[in-house]
Amino acid sequence: MLLLKLIGNERLSHIKQYSTDTGFGVFAGLNVLPKPTYMCSYSCRTKASVVMKFQQRIMKQFNKLYPDLYQGKTINLDFHSIPHFGDESEMEKVWCGPESFRDGKSLKGANTFFAQAGESDALIYTRADIKRAESSEEIKKFIDYWGGIKGIVKETIVFDSKLTRYDILYEIDTDDIKFITLRTRSKRLIEETMKIPEKDWQKVYLPIPKRKYKHVKVHESTVVLVEGQKAFRQLIVKDHGRAEPTFIISNNEKLKNADILTIYAKRWHIENKLSDIVKFFNLNALSSPIMIRIHFDLLWTIIADTLYLLLAKDLRRFENCSPQKLFKQFIDMPGQIDYDGNVFTVRIRKRATTPVLLGIEKLNKEIIVPWLDHKPLRIIWTP
Repeated sequence: MLLLKLIGNERLSHIKQYSTDTGFGVFAGLNVLPKPTYMCSYSCRTKASVVMKFQQRIMKQFNKLYPDLYQGKTINLDFHSIPHFGDESEMEKVWCGPESFRDGKSLKGANTFFAQAGESDALIYTRADIKRAESSEEIKKFIDYWGGIKGIVKETIVFDSKLTRYDILYEIDTDDIKFITLRTRSKRLIEETMKIPEKDWQKVYLPIPKRKYKHVKVHESTVVLVEGQKAFRQLIVKDHGRAEPTFIISNNEKLKNADILTIYAKRWHIENKLSDIVKFFNLNALSSPIMIRIHFDLLWTIIADTLYLLLAKDLRRFENCSPQKLFKQFIDMPGQIDYDGNVFTVRIRKRATTPVLLGIEKLNKEIIVPWLDHKPLRIIWTP
């Protein structure tokens, strides 16, 4: 299933067309590939808690092997709605945004949750079985999950105003979790903002490349969101390219105003990431209306995306390319696999981007493959 994800295949049942492909067999260490029926029913033999434990073990291993991906200071959180077009479905109606439909649309579907490391853009968490009434609690489940991997959650988590409730903000503040989020706008809030004297606004420069409005005005204050609770830091932002002011809430007292605004402005990274995995990994092509299968599919999507992220780090000048572009430029090419009983030889035809691959030292050495009885594999570039 991972290989189907890596090549951008839409359906598990499509494995039938690769039944004689040597590359699939070598990748999986199998001489006979699974039948479509097995591929489409494997996840029905487990339960949600087992999938979540598997996800946590995978992420712990990634964190151990590639710690640089997970050492950032921020984590972006967001929901993503996956539409379901079946006639019979027990799913709730969800709002499917521009990633699915140009103008958005309310349909039955799966409400899924993602977390992304802010600096590296690596996806670190996903879950699928989220009811609308329980969605505000998902942030606490993520914090418990990430704490189980890292030991302590030191990162500042960043999310929009619809992700959770105000009372939960106070709960995570009690646990000393730092956050940056938005306050829901209201007519009263906007009217009060318009009364703030111009002299009380501070000019702030945002050093974000390609941003059109880099010079904004900020008014800092404190606000109590739940009666009887402590006050949080509030930044009101205007002259930032929007018709109405934006209200940012944070419990991080150490960050400067410009840092808070810059961190929140970069929350769009997770929206871009979701857009990329919809396009290439076919995130919106639901494998089933059964949530356990959707969660399993999301988990393989995270693993595949992380592998492409690691590949990009080795490709000079292609570090920020999407999986779709990396596949087209470096993966989707003809080749031949030979096995002499001792060594697997992969012969790949040269193309315009081959010099970039030749510059990767690890690809110019024999690779020991554990699941192939520790046999070596070597790559040869042919005319």
